[in-house]
Amino acid sequence: MFSKILEEVNSLLVKKNTDYNSSYDQLRERFGPVSFLIRMHDKLNRVEQLTKTDAQVKDESIIDTLEDIIGYATLELKFREDRKECK
Repeated sequence: MFSKILEEVNSLLVKKNTDYNSSYDQLRERFGPVSFLIRMHDKLNRVEQLTKTDAQVKDESIIDTLEDIIGYATLELKFREDRKECK
């Protein structure tokens, strides 16, 4: 089950990273580690909003948002690995 989920997230991440021209790396270079925290905050806030019964915009599902969280965590891991950041 884990492999199936991660394969789907990987496919989505590759597509989005191509569409957005690796914008996470640019963001991370410019603003540092806080970039990751901001992205996580945005996504966690989105999950919170989607769980409210009175949410008006439903163009993104909780599943989509959770996959984005995995994606951003993966991008951060890759960024750190590419730059040999172990902390």
